[in-house]
Formats: sequence, C-alpha cells, structure tokens
Amino acid sequence: MKFSHLALSLSLILVSACSQAEPPIISKAVAGGTTTPANVEQAIRASLKQAIPDTEITSVKPSVAGLYEIKAKGYGTAYITADGRYMFQGEVIEINGSKLSNVTEQGMAEGRKVALAAVPLKDMIIYPATGDKTKGIIYVFTDVDCGYCRKIHQEMPVMNQMGIEVRYLAFPRAGYPSPTSQRMDAIWCNADRNSAMTAMKNNQPVTPATCPNPIKAQYELGQELGVRGTPAVFLEDGTQVGGYLSPTDLAAAMKIK
Repeated sequence: MKFSHLALSLSLILVSACSQAEPPIISKAVAGGTTTPANVEQAIRASLKQAIPDTEITSVKPSVAGLYEIKAKGYGTAYITADGRYMFQGEVIEINGSKLSNVTEQGMAEGRKVALAAVPLKDMIIYPATGDKTKGIIYVFTDVDCGYCRKIHQEMPVMNQMGIEVRYLAFPRAGYPSPTSQRMDAIWCNADRNSAMTAMKNNQPVTPATCPNPIKAQYELGQELGVRGTPAVFLEDGTQVGGYLSPTDLAAAMKIK
C-alpha cells in the first residue's frame, strides 16, 4: 500500500472518528496547551498507529508552515497537520521572491545521503572510473528489463572515462519477489557480477542461480528513498538527478568538467 493509499485510508478513518463523541487523539494531546514538538510528535505517532497500525512510522519532525513531515517504511514522505486531521503527499515548494526551493527534496537528500553511504560496497555492482581520477560517484537503482536502464548501461564506458564511478543497486520494478527479481538473482549470485549485468542488459543468457543476496533489502531501500521507476540516479549528497541522463548532462549535474 503506497502513501497515497495510506492518506486515503487515514482520511476515511478520521472522518469516522470525527462523528464520535471522543475527539481525535492528537486534538486531546494538543488541547492541554503544551504543544512542544516532542509531545506533538508523540501524539501524531499514536494517532497514526491507531488509524493504520500495520505501518511503521520511521520519522516525525517539524517542517514548514506548522506542518509535520512524516516518513513511513516503504512509502516515502508525507505531511500532516499538528492536530492530526489532515495528511497529504506531495512536494512542498518555498517561494522566496524569484527563488523557488524544493523543501521536500532538500529534506530527503540528507536522509538519502546517509542511507546510500551505509550500503556495503560488496553489496553493490560497481563500475569504477577509468579516467585520470574519480571525479564523482553516482548510485543507480536499476532494473534489467527497462529500456533506459539498458541505455545508461551502454553509455557506462563514457561515464567511467569522464571520471564517474557508477554504483548499481537492485530495484526490480515488478517488485520482490517477482520473475524480474529472480533474473537479478542470477546477476548478484554470479562470480563475475559486472559481466553478468552487462550480458543480461544485452539480452544475453545468464545462468540462473540463487544465493543469499541484498536484492530485497536494496528494493526496500529504494522504496524508502522515493524510487518509483528505473533508472533512479542519485548523487553522493543524496540529490536525485534522474531518470536517464546522457553522460554530458550527468557530468553537468555533477559539476564535472
């Protein structure tokens, strides 16, 4: 169930709760007059736990304009009012004169940076820079079936020559488990993962195999980081820059000359 469905479920439950004699949990908590971020967070968590008990809320923190940013495992970011009555999913944009700032993306980038840096190198399939030196690193959540994933892989040698190291993480778009994730098992369980990845993206046969591997964990990580399609390209600072980008456009986004 995606966050949009969660929002619908929560709104239906809250409408039902409003017809009852007892006020919502958050309203009672805030009514006491001590509306510190700590007790509002506690009340929000309690309300969401009651409304959608199977959802693991990983973060609740103050955002802008009196809103609270909430994150749930597998669903990304949403926002809720301090009284707990309204929740919505979408990007918050700050307008400051002629400058537009994506508040949602800025907040997500820091969390992504930490999460991606925590993935063990041995669990990723890495194509190192082949130029004079490594000028930058990108993380790419990839699927073996999508056309743009294959295109970005075909252009990998150019990126590597430009000094860009590419770190692949698995994101089978069909979900986990699925026939696609089983095909990706064959890559991560191959003695030469890089060659197996290239072969499969070129529609060449790869011997089926199963073994303990990080595909499920990486798929779930991608969901938490807001990945909804492939390829999903992230910089080291957690900024998502695509989608597919040509090597030239990618280098420009990374400020590589």
